[in-house]
Amino acid sequence: MNSTLPTRMARRALGFASFLVVAFASAVCCAESNQGAEPAAPLVPVRMANLAIGWGPQELAIERGTFARHGIDLQVINFIRGGAEATAGVASGQVDMGEFGSPILMGIASGLHIKIVGSPPVKGNNFEVIGAKGIGSIMDLRGKVVAGGELGGGSHQSLLKILHDNGLSENDVTVVATGGLNAEMVLRSGRVAAAVTSELTRLKMIDDGRATLLARARDYYGHYQHGYIFATDDFIRTHPEAVREFLQAKREAFEYAKTHLDELIDFTGSRVKVRKDIIRAYYAEQIPQWDLTLSVDLEGVANAVKILQELHEIKPTVKFDPNTWLDLRFLD
Repeated sequence: MNSTLPTRMARRALGFASFLVVAFASAVCCAESNQGAEPAAPLVPVRMANLAIGWGPQELAIERGTFARHGIDLQVINFIRGGAEATAGVASGQVDMGEFGSPILMGIASGLHIKIVGSPPVKGNNFEVIGAKGIGSIMDLRGKVVAGGELGGGSHQSLLKILHDNGLSENDVTVVATGGLNAEMVLRSGRVAAAVTSELTRLKMIDDGRATLLARARDYYGHYQHGYIFATDDFIRTHPEAVREFLQAKREAFEYAKTHLDELIDFTGSRVKVRKDIIRAYYAEQIPQWDLTLSVDLEGVANAVKILQELHEIKPTVKFDPNTWLDLRFLD
């Protein structure tokens, strides 16, 4: 019989016993250190209405976990047919908060139970009318077909305002409601003479030599606020701190994007089929417009209501009352 076998077995037994002692001590230590520790609070789901599939600072912040660090599980719902569809989504209880333009005012005016709680970093109206080759001015659109976005949305309203201020009416052109269709695709089809779009599409199509900038809505609206952040009355009542944290996360998202421009451009470029130099030019236009206080311009809202009444989108009997239309306590 091998005389070393009992010795080996004893050593193994001693080693195993030592392991058990260490493991037990570690477990006790961990249990003691966790005693009294607060469990992580669950994230508050926030169903947010958005009008387009995003690719900018907010989406970068979601990927970086900014909203989660503020206790929010941000669930973005894209209503690509425009603000009218998104407002209907609010009315049906699909969303808690949202960020878009004039249909929010129209919704409040018609009795929708929401409040404006802040502003996106860009408050103004950034819709633009771009013309196909051979179209050099708004006046050239007389008798032509124009893509105006979704009826009841900010793009359609902007087109009507621009036409009116150039001496034209909706009867002088044929306005087609293109809803969520890409303005670039619509214009490239050759079936329309002009389309309402945003700056990035304009920069891309002008670079391609396929379009001309005819008008910017912000040049026609004067002192006017177009964009808003809202929350439903129910969500404000049940989750007031989530509203506050959302606004803080929103501000943090844009502050980060502003100071990490190359990262923002790379992120945007990974999601849209646009050259990075065009994306850089887009942000060079946008960033100077950012107001990271997220404050609301009350005079601008009042003038927006007035313009919407002139466009027959809000009844003339409606009175803008900041005390019932807005809840700005979350912007501290």
